[in-house]
Amino acid sequence: MRRSWTINGTYATWKLTVDIEPPDEPARLDGYCVKEWPAERLAPVIGHFFEAVNFYELSRDAEDSMTA
Repeated sequence: MRRSWTINGTYATWKLTVDIEPPDEPARLDGYCVKEWPAERLAPVIGHFFEAVNFYELSRDAEDSMTA
């Protein structure tokens, strides 16, 4: 499963790609394979990505306003 999220910021275009693959040894799956992870499992990762981008963009704004 592969998913990507993109944020077009002021200072950069930010992209997060999550690629989840089954283990190399199919016997470890015991007949169970996750083809698509539920959104609630990925939500904390996506939330952290958006928060990190917002923090960086805001800190750059603050730096730029102090040097102007």
